Amino acid sequence: MGRLGVHSVLSLPLMTPDGIVGAMNVYARAKEVFDSRAEQVGQIYAAPAAIAVQNAQVLSQAQQLATNLRAAMTTRAVIDQAIGILRSRDGGTAEEAFDRLRDLSQREHTRLALVATTIVDEAVRRARARRSRSD
Repeated sequence: MGRLGVHSVLSLPLMTPDGIVGAMNVYARAKEVFDSRAEQVGQIYAAPAAIAVQNAQVLSQAQQLATNLRAAMTTRAVIDQAIGILRSRDGGTAEEAFDRLRDLSQREHTRLALVATTIVDEAVRRARARRSRSD
């Protein structure tokens, strides 16, 4: 770091009750500029910085969870629609229809949601074709 003009570093942990969430690093061009007073002042700033970092992490996790839950709800709806379509074709139970979906998914090495989407899209396409022929 000396080649970059940095000759002193003060590194302080960002601690919360849950543990360390990062570090705050302070650099200086002069040599040996950080003493115990600098460390004390740095710790004053490190405490709220740790809370800010932790809050940002919690927010990010909550946003990711919300995104995952929205995707799961959409996926679940499509799977339920596909189950209904399969049941209407052969009169089987929901469990039997789900087993057929799962078997198709495994046989085709395709995600279950994608198999369900394909079934729903095909049923919609057929229904539209029938409707346009009858018009």
